[in-house]
Amino acid sequence: MNKNDNTVSLGLDLGFGDVKLVLSFNSGNGSSRQKVLRKFPTAIAYAKDGIIGDLGKNEKRYAFNGKDYFVGTSALQCRDVFSTRDIDFLMTYSPLLAWVAFEQSIQSHPDTESISSAKKKICLGMPLAHFHSKREGLLDIMKKSRVSNSSLPFDAIDVRAQGQGILFDFMIDDSNLPISDRLSMNVLVVDIGFNTVDILGVVDGRPSREWSGMLERGGISRIGEQVGSFLQREFNFELPEQAIKDVLQKQEIAPYGATKDISWAIRKASEEYAAWLLQEIRSRWEGFLKKADQLILAGGGAYYVVDSFCSIYPQEFIHVPEKPEYSNALGFHKYLEDTHDR
Repeated sequence: MNKNDNTVSLGLDLGFGDVKLVLSFNSGNGSSRQKVLRKFPTAIAYAKDGIIGDLGKNEKRYAFNGKDYFVGTSALQCRDVFSTRDIDFLMTYSPLLAWVAFEQSIQSHPDTESISSAKKKICLGMPLAHFHSKREGLLDIMKKSRVSNSSLPFDAIDVRAQGQGILFDFMIDDSNLPISDRLSMNVLVVDIGFNTVDILGVVDGRPSREWSGMLERGGISRIGEQVGSFLQREFNFELPEQAIKDVLQKQEIAPYGATKDISWAIRKASEEYAAWLLQEIRSRWEGFLKKADQLILAGGGAYYVVDSFCSIYPQEFIHVPEKPEYSNALGFHKYLEDTHDR
């Protein structure tokens, strides 16, 4: 690509747990591309007014579909955070999440006028099971929606299936050039998200509907459910789903300010989840795997299952991206950067 082109590319993975994004734009002097990787919780709550507000006055509110919302970390502080497990949530709130992702990513850019005049492109993902039936609907929603009385800033919008971004990340290098010896491989992509596990079968470098599928409610939320039950049973400590996700990362809780290590409970739940997922994959895709060149484990759940998969399959057969949680967003971004002049 021509580095002097004033183009903004945003690869966006709207997970049910976190929004992951990769955004690139020209640096202040226009001589190089700056890349931003970041994530924020897929959390949305109504911004309520009252004598005592839910949050401080500095928290950003977003007007969308006739109501005001808090998004991301701010929303986690609210009592009633929306459930994010339903595809209808993504169909409704994807424009709002995309707006926030773009806004937060360009805040550090030294030249806001340059960003304003740039051609802005976005590629976002959709769960595999809903891709063919709802892709056009999501595109239409993204094009027509307004946030805080403004249209979305994107000049071009594309929607790809979850897992396809991971495939792009695998097949395109960091210079946005195809990796020739990977273009015709047979690959099984296992994208382990918070709510779903998207399985993308790739034959001769092309996605195969026959060998693709989705494990609904098969993601690491299953670990969260088990840990949540443990916290309630042992400590009478009840947390919303998004807060439990943070507990899984920190591996501790602090009831009444007293920190308690619960890493052993998380480890037990993770091992049981990995054994379950491995059995699901083997029961439905073992025939494909025997003929495949590579098994790719990605998504935020890859960290929890890689050891179990390596105990069954040869280590060189398994590929885990350097940043598995960002692999979809990285792949969508590479796709935009590779095609933006076409």
